Amino acid sequence: MQSRISKTQKKIWSFEDYITSLSNQLEQGLIERQRQRQEELENVYRRDPVAYVKSLSFRPFDWQSQVLGSGKTRIILNCSRQSGKSTIVSAMPCHTAKYVPGSLSLIIAATEFQAREDKGKVLSFMAMDPTYPEIVRNSDKGLELSNGSRIVIVPGTDKSARGYSCPNLVILDEASRIEDLIYTSGVRPMFTDNPTGRLVILSTPNGQTGFFHSIFTRDDDVWLRILVRSPWEPVMTGAGLSLAAYKPKEAFIDEQLQRKVFADYSPRHNNYDEQNENLTDMGRLLYLQEYCCEFVETEDSVFTYETINKMFGTAAKPIEAVTKDAPADTNNFGRFFK
Repeated sequence: MQSRISKTQKKIWSFEDYITSLSNQLEQGLIERQRQRQEELENVYRRDPVAYVKSLSFRPFDWQSQVLGSGKTRIILNCSRQSGKSTIVSAMPCHTAKYVPGSLSLIIAATEFQAREDKGKVLSFMAMDPTYPEIVRNSDKGLELSNGSRIVIVPGTDKSARGYSCPNLVILDEASRIEDLIYTSGVRPMFTDNPTGRLVILSTPNGQTGFFHSIFTRDDDVWLRILVRSPWEPVMTGAGLSLAAYKPKEAFIDEQLQRKVFADYSPRHNNYDEQNENLTDMGRLLYLQEYCCEFVETEDSVFTYETINKMFGTAAKPIEAVTKDAPADTNNFGRFFK
């Protein structure tokens, strides 16, 4: 009797062992399939930054996807205030730092406050990714990851914008407020013998001077130019200054494409009442600059940019010399302003 029970018990134990072994095999198989699936996804995300940010539950606007998905090494964005330009551009160093181990990404902001804001946006993207490399150093100047990548975030001063060589990515945030010397003497030399380094410049306009205005308005095929503005424009009516709908979207996009500019209306500025309130407080010129992305002249300008260009242009006629025998022409000075 005891022998029969022992044999039965052994069979039960053998069956339990079999079930346990089978369960372990299934679990290991499932883990391996999940690992392979994650590896496949990581390969997709490595090639496609748009897919990567979408995997983080971030839904980019169409123009933001265009920025992320472009393979251009030179990108300039002329975007209205609060359109989402700094947010989407902050995803670029996050993607580079993760998928290019040992890389260097540099964000140069117009002010120290802007640099802190940009760092916060970068950290927000990192926090959304459970597989992101560990941050091994977090300092005032940026972040260092366990895979050797660095993201340096500094204000745009002559001292802070120097000393970096062969960066994978450089971003100039609120570039129209950054001095030209920072760009010409600080940033441009970083790309010496660095053909694959990417340079991204973004801002709202700030008058008709500076490298941001120069790069965005000149005609070349080097830069990908993106314009994102308000769908409204200020107009004078019998009741005073108010907003009216700008051109139909397709007409606006086609018009800008003729100028080699990829354009869109900002989805965040569709609220008429909110924008009209901004216009009331800001006035026409400032609204045109901050929300319509136009390079307008400042209200306190003594001379217009057109007049100044005429002063120093080759079309200006020289003042004729006045001799004893020739009466002075008091209108000569006015020739500079014609």
